[in-house]
Amino acid sequence: MPNVAFTIVAKNYIGLAQILEESLKTKNPDTDFFIIVADEFPEGYDTQELASNILMAKKELNISVEKWRDMSFKYDLTEFCTSIKPVAFSYFIEKTEYEKIIYLDPDIYIYSSLNPIFEMLEEHSIVLTPHVTTLQDTFQGDRSESGLMSTGVFNLGFCGIKRSLSSKKMISWWHERLLDKCYIDSYDSYYTDQKWMDFLPCYFSGSELFVSRHLGMNIAPWNFFEREIFLGNEGLKVCNREGNIEKYDYPVIFVHYSGYNYIELKKGNVVQNNISGIKEYEDIKLLTDVYAKAIYDKRELFDQYIKEKYSFGTFENGVMIKGFHRRIYRSLVNKGLVFDNPFSIDDDSLYHELKVKGMTKPSKINLDKATKDNLEGVGKKLKMFNAASRLLYKLVGFEKYLLLIRLMRPYSRFESQIHLMNPDFDEENIKY
Repeated sequence: MPNVAFTIVAKNYIGLAQILEESLKTKNPDTDFFIIVADEFPEGYDTQELASNILMAKKELNISVEKWRDMSFKYDLTEFCTSIKPVAFSYFIEKTEYEKIIYLDPDIYIYSSLNPIFEMLEEHSIVLTPHVTTLQDTFQGDRSESGLMSTGVFNLGFCGIKRSLSSKKMISWWHERLLDKCYIDSYDSYYTDQKWMDFLPCYFSGSELFVSRHLGMNIAPWNFFEREIFLGNEGLKVCNREGNIEKYDYPVIFVHYSGYNYIELKKGNVVQNNISGIKEYEDIKLLTDVYAKAIYDKRELFDQYIKEKYSFGTFENGVMIKGFHRRIYRSLVNKGLVFDNPFSIDDDSLYHELKVKGMTKPSKINLDKATKDNLEGVGKKLKMFNAASRLLYKLVGFEKYLLLIRLMRPYSRFESQIHLMNPDFDEENIKY
């Protein structure tokens, strides 16, 4: 039985996933590959025209209609695609005979054989890769250690398992948590499906779980600082940049091009959106050049899907669902309210209540992407806010002021604003 790899995408990334597929099949012709599409095509679209290895998640995965609606509404695109990862693993365990199963994010590119990974799975049930592997007294990474702590020890753009009791236990445990706890939420210390995996070394022995420090696996912007790329006799190689570490060469197996603007990359422009101020490593150009060329060469595939709209990004009337709407829904459901269809626009719907409160109007700025680093005029706004806070300090005094600002952290969460929907929550809106 051949081995299998799969990815999960919204439909706009199908082309990107097919670029991954071609790179995988070129170096691993005996490994099967599947693309699981998390959202849906418009009514009337003939899905029979899709390649046979493209599976529609709603049809194939074991998720009830009610839970599908709940998850696809309360989670944003990234959260939702990652929340169904354990169920996707279960699909291959329950409905196929594959023994070894690898998940890969769609923005990954394969450079050589995956056999080293499959060999790891001969001895172990679960294989993971850490974000970084080099111990440094003074951390040199482009993404801060606090940033890595917020996203977890392991990067779940890759996960390998083999069919075993241990992996089935892990998948069941993982799935149970992602049903309701797959948010990007620093307050609750969640980071989608990923941060949960920090627990695995506590639950599984070294014979069950293998943490691979192979430098050629999951090369990505957060570890460029520790991995030097060079051209060897048999293709691209990687070694540790640290001068005081013995240089050991690894073949580049796969690179994770996380956070790049793929439309710009197709034009030859390297734009990294997730790590601001990332160093320009001359050797990393060997990697970005390959991927830029791959996207350009397959531009017809890439362009065919890249402009597709996310199915679960709007209410039934086409009004955009903001992150605020998803978090308010989360909070209301946790308070016991029931919504048969949160996407509905009926008179008794969540949408109707949001509209009455003036919360569905188009925004001039992207509220979900606005931060202190990109919000226009943040300095002036902060100056006004600080002036108001000093006045408040004079009115209430030192102790009450400190208590108030401690209260503001839970209060500032979108989930806490359910009192705007219903004053019945006035005394319990920060209880979660």
